Amino acid sequence: MPAMLMAAVVPKLRPALRPSLLAQVIGRGRALPQREAVRQYTDKGVVAVKTPFKVQLGEGKLYAWCSCGLSKKQPFCDGAHKAVGMTPVRFKMEETREVWLCGCKQTNDRPFCDGTHRTDAVQNTELGQNVAA
Repeated sequence: MPAMLMAAVVPKLRPALRPSLLAQVIGRGRALPQREAVRQYTDKGVVAVKTPFKVQLGEGKLYAWCSCGLSKKQPFCDGAHKAVGMTPVRFKMEETREVWLCGCKQTNDRPFCDGTHRTDAVQNTELGQNVAA
């Protein structure tokens, strides 16, 4: 890296990003590897399951419902959305009660089930895939 560029960049970096690490981050002039997209994600995510989840939720508790369909802790978020750039739906219950949370991720009443899982579009979609438009 030219000294002039190094002098302009390095002082503005956090202490952890000094010249040796900076060279690694920049890639020493090489192109950084491209991430290969495995599948496209719609704003409603992929079908995790084709039925809703019946759960008991507590008053005043904060929940994070998986919106991407990739969580291993369905219907709740485990952070898997970070790989696809989506975010979970966070919500707080006003009272303790039993609810049905969407498992197909296609509901229009997020995070609650609205019966969309019964449609042919969802039922004909393979798990882990997007619903065909």
